[in-house]
Amino acid sequence: MLKRAIFLVVVANMFPVPCVAGNGSLSGEWEYIEHVAGSNKPYSNFQLNLSEGSNGTVTGSYCFITQNGNRIDCDLSGVKNIHGDVEKDGRHANVQFNSFLGAKAGLAYLNRYDNILTWKVIKNPIGDFFYGPYSVTLKRKQSNMYQGERQVVVDKAYLYPAPAETTAKSYLVKGDFVKLISISDDLKFWRILYSVKNGSQIERWINCEAINFCP
Repeated sequence: MLKRAIFLVVVANMFPVPCVAGNGSLSGEWEYIEHVAGSNKPYSNFQLNLSEGSNGTVTGSYCFITQNGNRIDCDLSGVKNIHGDVEKDGRHANVQFNSFLGAKAGLAYLNRYDNILTWKVIKNPIGDFFYGPYSVTLKRKQSNMYQGERQVVVDKAYLYPAPAETTAKSYLVKGDFVKLISISDDLKFWRILYSVKNGSQIERWINCEAINFCP
């Protein structure tokens, strides 16, 4: 029991358990870069830095630089100008945002598909100035893409409905990434969260040897 308790404390610190209100799928750094022909320097760069709370809220900030740096709507001091709520599916959010140039109370809709995030302005912020894209598709920055996940190390990692090796047709392949939720009482199986291609997520059990993470 002591071995199990120590192991679970270590794992809890390494892999936060996804909460019901929000699974953190919007959290992280997202980026859109626009180039024009004949130039190596980006014409526009739009970045989102988002963080989901356990209560289903999302906060963050954006930084928009366009016209080769001649137009900037950005604040690198850490001020958050985005606040909103994540929908129950964990992939969509309605947010309110303020421009760093003075315009306030803009509305935008976020939609995540796998490691792609769309930002669409529903209502322009009011007053003063606002520079920013109205509809754009961002990609998750590579350095944050698989943070806190484990990689499958076997050719086929079967997905079980319970923490036992029963008949299973579905499986993951070597190189796939999974989020760890909890470990079985016998410490042989992990309950995992996996994102499928249509953007939805499934929960199953996987042998600890399949991800090389057995206690």
